[in-house]
Amino acid sequence: MKLNKYGSIIGILILFEIVLCLYIGLVPAKNNYLCSVGTDCQTVQSSIYSTLFGIKLAWFGVACFSILFILFILARFDRKKYWMFFSASILGAGFAIYFISLQVFILNKLCKDCIIIDGIMIIMFLIVLFEYYAFKKDIKSMEKTLSKGL
Repeated sequence: MKLNKYGSIIGILILFEIVLCLYIGLVPAKNNYLCSVGTDCQTVQSSIYSTLFGIKLAWFGVACFSILFILFILARFDRKKYWMFFSASILGAGFAIYFISLQVFILNKLCKDCIIIDGIMIIMFLIVLFEYYAFKKDIKSMEKTLSKGL
């Protein structure tokens, strides 16, 4: 699968997600210069939901988005591996919805950086969905061409 208009956008978004997660992982929430006035980055990033097994979720984000990028690259070279990238995108969107729900309904506080990361993941999934349908359409047209040729 070659890099199409969807692929270029998806690749850039995944790399942006990795950089943003790295930033959140390295910079303490109280010194976060990206977080704007009126949001509660420190509260959200210091809550009990901000770590898993004592590790900041930002570091899990770096790992997960890196794996997603690897799956993205694999899907570009081997169409048969596209399902892994598609499945990982579904999983990522599910986690993004969960993390936004935690902020809105449980913590009643919003972290702009976290919302950006989760929002981009959801948008990225929607783009992957468009790419997937375009991919299926290409396969059907190839099958029709092959069946006419035989």
